[in-house]
Amino acid sequence: MPKFEYESQTETNSAFFERRRLRRVRMIVDLTLNLISSDRTVSHREARCLVDCARKAILELFPGFELRYERIVQPSFDRVLQTRWPEDELRFTDPRDLVN
Repeated sequence: MPKFEYESQTETNSAFFERRRLRRVRMIVDLTLNLISSDRTVSHREARCLVDCARKAILELFPGFELRYERIVQPSFDRVLQTRWPEDELRFTDPRDLVN
C-alpha cells in the first residue's frame, strides 16, 4: 500500500473518532440538561452532582477541554440550574459536598 493511502486512511479514522467523541459530549450535555430540567424529583444537590459528573466525563473524552467547557457548556448548565432553583448558589463550594 502506498504511503499516501495509509495516511489518508488514518486521517479518515481520526476524523471519524473525533466526530464520535463530539457526539458523545453532545449526548452527555443533552441528557444532563434534560434530566435536570424535566425530572422534578431531582434535588438541587443531585443536579449539581450530575453537572459535575458530566464535566468529568467530558474532560475524560477531551482532556484539554477545560477552557472551552467553561465558555461553552457550563453556561447552559448554569442557566438550567438558575431557572430551576433561582435562590440557590450555582457552584460547588466544597468538593466533599458531592452526593457520590
